[in-house]
Amino acid sequence: MVRTVSLGLIILAGGRSSRMGRDKAALPWRGATLLTDLLLRSQGVAFDEIVVSANRTPDLSSLPPDLAARIIVVADSFQGCGPLSGMEAAFRACTCSYCLVLSVDLPFYDFSPVKRLLPELSQTSLVDLFLPMSENRPQPLAAIYKREAALEAVQAALAAGKRRVLSIADALAVRILDDAGALILYENINTPSAYKDALAIDANRRRAVPVVSLSAARSGEGKTSLAVQVIAELTRRGYAVAYVKSTHHSRCWEKRGSDTDRAMQAGAVQALLCGPDDVAASECKEDALLRLAQQTAADIAIVESRSHGPFPVLYIDGPEPPPMHPDHITAVIGRGGDPSFRYIAPERLDDLCSYILYMTTS
Repeated sequence: MVRTVSLGLIILAGGRSSRMGRDKAALPWRGATLLTDLLLRSQGVAFDEIVVSANRTPDLSSLPPDLAARIIVVADSFQGCGPLSGMEAAFRACTCSYCLVLSVDLPFYDFSPVKRLLPELSQTSLVDLFLPMSENRPQPLAAIYKREAALEAVQAALAAGKRRVLSIADALAVRILDDAGALILYENINTPSAYKDALAIDANRRRAVPVVSLSAARSGEGKTSLAVQVIAELTRRGYAVAYVKSTHHSRCWEKRGSDTDRAMQAGAVQALLCGPDDVAASECKEDALLRLAQQTAADIAIVESRSHGPFPVLYIDGPEPPPMHPDHITAVIGRGGDPSFRYIAPERLDDLCSYILYMTTS
């Protein structure tokens, strides 16, 4: 017998963002914020109610008026208890049979797991928690809960001093959704470096040929040698790699032993130079390098430039400060402790190449 059930959306946006250092919900994302972009994308599912759990009043002024008018904002009743406290307040404010609970810091979540589950959701009453499992990792903050059962379990957990979201699973009838969507759907943003990684992935998803730049403060820091090693390893892994090098020379000729020749010898499918004559009057050097990279027949383009490489930039650490804005740098090839950057040891070529693939093929 087919039943009609209601489905609500709960977005948890009330965390302290201690590791990020600023409110995650308000981080810029695709011309909006993490919160408002997630709300806009949620319109692809006919949610009956939308509840945002936030201990700070979120700015929803950029949303369409009809969407903003539907959103209920609630604050935690239990302070300092993590996501469970937000879930408790939101479950009480919502009236739906089931609720999709999402953490606000899921920039790539596309609601496809929910769309696939909707036909079945209207026919079942025996499951309290539909729990996605992606590569053996449970995703309780991208799961569907039966509201009344989950509220009771959350309140009992809080009363017992428990803080882990999965601690309520023992009190619920759980159905595991194995590999419920690509792993990237559940990538969350907790630190400044993770935020930069997400921006890099998003930028490269919008490019015909994804790009990574190698940069250093001055010549002789090993940019070309590292580019050649990266090209060889990515080629070995089965990727077609192009090489684009910035140069200050107006006229360039290919010659044996040159940087472009070394790149080709390492396996590059194309190797291009970008000099002053290659920059159109209406563009900057960074744009010209990116334009050339997009014209290559490659899976990935490695751009070498001291200061003009397009985002994302991998910076080879040295005694001088980076020649570009720190926001353009996603990782530092070297050793250090600045939480704004991911650090990769220069001898860890496998780690570096895996990181490049993460930014270009996710």
